[in-house]
Amino acid sequence: MPYNKNTNHPENLNNKAYSGNMVRSKSEALIEMFLYKNQIPFRYEELLQLGDIDVYPDFTILNKHTGKVTYWEHFGAVDLMKYSRDTFAKLQLYTLKDLLPGNQLITTFETKSQPLTPEKVERIIEQYFL
Repeated sequence: MPYNKNTNHPENLNNKAYSGNMVRSKSEALIEMFLYKNQIPFRYEELLQLGDIDVYPDFTILNKHTGKVTYWEHFGAVDLMKYSRDTFAKLQLYTLKDLLPGNQLITTFETKSQPLTPEKVERIIEQYFL
């Protein structure tokens, strides 16, 4: 079904995911692949209104077993100062709006020396959705 997607910076959607969708990073493509292969319903960068602030979590995921929605944000360059500041500001916003990491919000992080791995994504998928 159609949904309100992030239309900012479409030029950054340069990684083709397993499903054929275009995403912004190789790590998002990895997450998308595991969601898609496990037939977990998700939307990529769907609009989420938090009060008067619009955000676009990387993934909005419907848990088929509980019917609850979970958001997954991947932060892929936390070793860069500006990206790190933006990351923590976004996490603060989520927390202030009662979307807590480990509850309705999954967060993954990576740096150049510690990339996101398929094993980590698979563990998270198993823990939250299977």
